[in-house]
Amino acid sequence: MTKHPRPVVVPLADVAPVPAGEAPTKVRIRRIVTRAEHGSELTQGVCWMDPGEQTNTWSSHETDDTAPGEHWYGPVHETYYIVTGTLRLSWDDDAAVLRAGDTVYLAPGWRYHLENIGEEQAFFVYNMTPAQE
Repeated sequence: MTKHPRPVVVPLADVAPVPAGEAPTKVRIRRIVTRAEHGSELTQGVCWMDPGEQTNTWSSHETDDTAPGEHWYGPVHETYYIVTGTLRLSWDDDAAVLRAGDTVYLAPGWRYHLENIGEEQAFFVYNMTPAQE
């Protein structure tokens, strides 16, 4: 018989935040659902960005093409659901403005950068697969 992970409720208040300086993309995050903790094949987390704050550049290309200070995830699929704030998501050759209520899909094979271009703190929920930890 195959053992399946159990359903779990994870209150946001119970998850330790990762400070910006230690986070892969250099903004405050909390990883809520992980492979290591929950046996999940996706990672779910949340992110806060203050006005003017921005990430480093990160890559989801098949091979590591990052420069020093950037981050390589490998070919992951990501989604963001924007709860509050206004963000600009840039990728190799384009950009989009994301506002509260928007969902965005970040396909593998691109280099990305995110900036809070609004006047309030941005908060969003993200998911990525395969799981990062």
